[in-house]
Amino acid sequence: MATHCYIKKLKLHNFRSHSNFELDSDDSSVVITGENGIGKTNILEAISLLAKSNGMKKAKASEIQNRFSNEDWVVHYNFFNGTDFNSIGIAKSFDKKLIQIDGKTQSSYSSLYKISNVIWLIPQMDYVLLNSPSDRLRFLDRIVSLFEENYTCCYMRYRKAKHERSKLLRENILNKNWFSSLENIMAVNAVSILHMRSSVLKILQDTIDNHSSKLFPKASLKFSSQLTLDDTAEYFQNRLKENREKDSLTGRVTLGVHNDNFRVFCQKRNVPINLCSTGEQKLLLLSIILSSVKARCIYYNKAPLLLLDDIMSHLDKHYRKALIEEVLSIQCQTWITDVNQDNFN
Repeated sequence: MATHCYIKKLKLHNFRSHSNFELDSDDSSVVITGENGIGKTNILEAISLLAKSNGMKKAKASEIQNRFSNEDWVVHYNFFNGTDFNSIGIAKSFDKKLIQIDGKTQSSYSSLYKISNVIWLIPQMDYVLLNSPSDRLRFLDRIVSLFEENYTCCYMRYRKAKHERSKLLRENILNKNWFSSLENIMAVNAVSILHMRSSVLKILQDTIDNHSSKLFPKASLKFSSQLTLDDTAEYFQNRLKENREKDSLTGRVTLGVHNDNFRVFCQKRNVPINLCSTGEQKLLLLSIILSSVKARCIYYNKAPLLLLDDIMSHLDKHYRKALIEEVLSIQCQTWITDVNQDNFN
């Protein structure tokens, strides 16, 4: 049986609509029901901050502030990381997020990435697999970050260097050493990113094929890149150097892992997800999320936190029952919100 991360106690202060909120969950899953507008999703958003600096709503620190109070918001988690308990605090400080772990202030989010694993499915993601290639790739990146603790930092280094290189080209700054330094950062991290994406996709597809619930439709995951797994950082760096003039004319970086393409197909009918019914699309998305959690358990022996916001309203009685059975079988701490308590009967 896999060990799992869980929140033993959660406290919110001046967070969105919650002036003060406290919940002691032990290691159990949590179902939060009630009318729209009572702040159910806000609780999930607070938990999502453990995995991503702007959370599942992509909000700035100032946007999270309770509008009836000038006192900065604070979230405290008594968090079990699979081995030990951590006292984690995330708070607003001068329009930024301040992070403390076991009483020590952290300089960046990278410390949290190493101890917390959280994945979510929210209504805003319903069409993420039908959107642009960049949206689909961001979805894949969230999954990859579940398995590879260094992935997010690696991608941030790549993206920062890419943006700085584009700025040099745009402003016609001809500094060869500067270009070489940025292209080296891009190349080294691009090779790591490609290998991590490919490795996690292989794990995820195997889990879907051999370990996922038969009650949900199975997905085929397709991935393509301008680079190959045999390409070295030196090779990619040379290609970037060769492409400087082309990139300057086009105004974008034409070669790199930011152009990778991630697509989803329905296995049973062998059709892309955009040709499936709306119901099938949502079930395939849910199936991928559940398989990601299960893959983390099978291959890493550690279950992440799972957040499901207003998920039951999209499912009929058959799939509601199947979802609950799947969550119970995975044995990860799951936080679910819904307006109707009867959906859990």
